[in-house]
Amino acid sequence: MCSRIAIVGCGPKGFYALDALCEAARATPNHGLEVHIFEPSAHPGAGPIYDPDQPEVLLMNFPARMIDACTDGRGPDLISWTRTHGGPVAANAYVPRATVGRYLEWCFERCAANAPPNVGLKVHNRRVETLCRVKQGWRVATDVPAFDEVLVTTGHQDWTRARQAGERGMIPSPFPVDRALTMDAVPPGACVACKGFALTFLDAMLALTEGRGGVFTICDGRYLYRPSGNEPRAILPFSRTGRPMRAKVEADRFAAPQGSTFWRANLAAFDAVLATRPEADFHHDIWPEILRIADATLDQTPGTAAAFFADRQSTRFDADRTRRDLRTGHAIATGAAPPDIGWALAESWRRCYPRLVRWISHRDLSAPDAARFRLVATEMERLAFGPPAQNVGKLICLEQAGLVSFDHLTNDPAADVMLNTTIPPAGGAALAPPLSGLLRDGYLAIGALGGVTVNDRAQVLVGGAAVPGLSVIGRPTEGCVLGNDTLSRTLHQLPERWASRVVRTTPSRGILEHSA
Repeated sequence: MCSRIAIVGCGPKGFYALDALCEAARATPNHGLEVHIFEPSAHPGAGPIYDPDQPEVLLMNFPARMIDACTDGRGPDLISWTRTHGGPVAANAYVPRATVGRYLEWCFERCAANAPPNVGLKVHNRRVETLCRVKQGWRVATDVPAFDEVLVTTGHQDWTRARQAGERGMIPSPFPVDRALTMDAVPPGACVACKGFALTFLDAMLALTEGRGGVFTICDGRYLYRPSGNEPRAILPFSRTGRPMRAKVEADRFAAPQGSTFWRANLAAFDAVLATRPEADFHHDIWPEILRIADATLDQTPGTAAAFFADRQSTRFDADRTRRDLRTGHAIATGAAPPDIGWALAESWRRCYPRLVRWISHRDLSAPDAARFRLVATEMERLAFGPPAQNVGKLICLEQAGLVSFDHLTNDPAADVMLNTTIPPAGGAALAPPLSGLLRDGYLAIGALGGVTVNDRAQVLVGGAAVPGLSVIGRPTEGCVLGNDTLSRTLHQLPERWASRVVRTTPSRGILEHSA
């Protein structure tokens, strides 16, 4: 017999795990693996977030040059792939999520077709609601024998499921937009209140305007909008803070104030803090070093970045301050204004982030330090990992045109339609089946930073001990593992480490026929 492996969820993370498993198995041909993929989406590899059929107006929030689903030169990155699939894209372009979905689905199909002879593969187009521990291992479905190993990679589990059902008749999610934001659900001329003011709000805003036939043009560096007549009368975002996300810079229009020599020196100093203080405290040791680098980036007086951050984090933005902040960020991003201390702080966080990921992942912070880290990380998400400048430019345009209003940013406005454009944070409260059931039954634990606790081979930890045959990779672990929201295969090595462990512990005979 051969070892039976289940991968539950096959968006990008599930595909990465499958790809890593195939490569590990290829190097150990005497080890037989029977691999079952459970993915309800019709597009394994892409999943619902990168559904190839979603509207083209929904863009990635990082550039094409950063997207590479393959490793070690074994396959094309996104840019290379587009040269023969739909036309080339520029390195710094923010491509539609649908384009990335087509690329990921192609990569999955290629991986499945080229799986080594000692890997049998079967794809089940279904959702897994429960995982049960049985004598033989783990039961995933009643009509499928138990598995020796189960890997859960369900990602943004609430992407399409109902959330906050019954809350004032609120549409629980804008996704998938072709079913959630129909003309019946959001009639033309309706007033739409959107809970949340981040990336998902921008997706909903564009789906309800450009996605309904409206047209943006650019004149003298500014967006203009020609409505189709199918738009809502008004789109009203509201959130707890009213604070918007800063736009990402357009690399071909932005002049960085510091070069590689500056960053090498300051990142080396940051590394020294991490290396010489193994028991370092984020609040007292790590965060002050990031603030110091931000001040140095613009030759500012020490404490400038700290004062900026403290003011921003403690303030609920009103309409005027939101307008100013959006315009400031957009002008910096497009090279129309010099960078400010907010940009310098965001850039310092981005540059230090891979090192911070390595330092904090699988580390137990004290409860007070974990709380402080969460506050900082939440605000830095707005500053450092915001939308493309073009989407912020379109938001500014629609607000000027009166289609978007900032007059109710920090309260719950009355509207014809209520739309939830939030994504819950990682942690026990946000888990959906099958993880919620595993948590209830004591097979999962939640760490101080809110994520499912796993070791550096993705094995679930409860009370410091690995749960036999159960692993989790991706967003549910956010906190225990930092930085899961990325398509990059270089920031984390969890799929490769998981695959290596699985192959080392498998028997060496028996193969399932391919049935992808």
